[in-house]
Amino acid sequence: MSWLREFWPWLLGAFAVCTVLFILYTLFFSNRPTVRQFTYKETPQGKLTLEIHLPRDWSEDDRRPAVLFFFGGGWISGGIEHFSWQADYLARRGIVAVRVDYRVDTRHHTTPDKAVEDGFDALLWLQRHAVELGINPQQIVSSGASAGGHIAACLAICNHPAGIDMSSMRPALLVLFNPVLDLVNPTAEEEFTSREIELIAMMPESAVTRLSPNLHIDGSTPPTLLMFGDRDGLLAQGNFFAEKALSEGVPTTLLTAQGQKHGFFNREPWRSATILAMDHFLLEQGYLSGTPLIDEAVTDMTSDKKTGKGKTLIEKQ
Repeated sequence: MSWLREFWPWLLGAFAVCTVLFILYTLFFSNRPTVRQFTYKETPQGKLTLEIHLPRDWSEDDRRPAVLFFFGGGWISGGIEHFSWQADYLARRGIVAVRVDYRVDTRHHTTPDKAVEDGFDALLWLQRHAVELGINPQQIVSSGASAGGHIAACLAICNHPAGIDMSSMRPALLVLFNPVLDLVNPTAEEEFTSREIELIAMMPESAVTRLSPNLHIDGSTPPTLLMFGDRDGLLAQGNFFAEKALSEGVPTTLLTAQGQKHGFFNREPWRSATILAMDHFLLEQGYLSGTPLIDEAVTDMTSDKKTGKGKTLIEKQ
């Protein structure tokens, strides 16, 4: 058995490597969601698609919560690939996650009201296909970043630009990453670009007012999680939303990342910290169960939590 003693360290090493590989496979491959693409709308500028991340154990008989993600880009650029990491994460947690394409200036030469119209139509499509997609139409979360956050908020608070009655199909929750929440009198101080200001000015004045979520907050606004960098010019709009929503009795949480600017959540460690915050929010609302897939220590590296009435402030240490 001397030969066994000689090779024992090598055998232990090989076993350890195999164990690590098995764990990595289990975490990142065996539980990897299936992604399906659908066309949800035909427009004069071309077809629009959405991509759906289905959990590994999904079936059509399910009635799972769903999250709609709208990419950022100032209604000018951006693409459906945005939020693919977050969608994968939530699908691994058991939620059906949907990434939506919509019309933007550089690709379709359209204004923000058309982007919002596309968002509403994506929500309508999801509602109409809820049974075959195994989702609960009463548990749809609207989410997005910047201009996409504006679309997401509009779905829950504003009226459909084409006048379609959406009262029975509103999202049940909002999770917004540094969203635009008011289109009235946009300024460079709020970090609107000159082209974004031009696009808003091209809209009918009535549409600018109608599609400004901060002007329509009331008691029917769904529970909301907002996340901003504290150096983001749009934070003032987020503060207004949170204060108004809280005054209307709407459960609202505002997270701010100290020293961070617009789009901070797209890079680590903030990407993990913000999806972990979203995970906790969905746990509190009963849309998730179990333990988050991200180590809670990630927030220890990035934040010091202070909890007040209806708000949580995250500050970088």
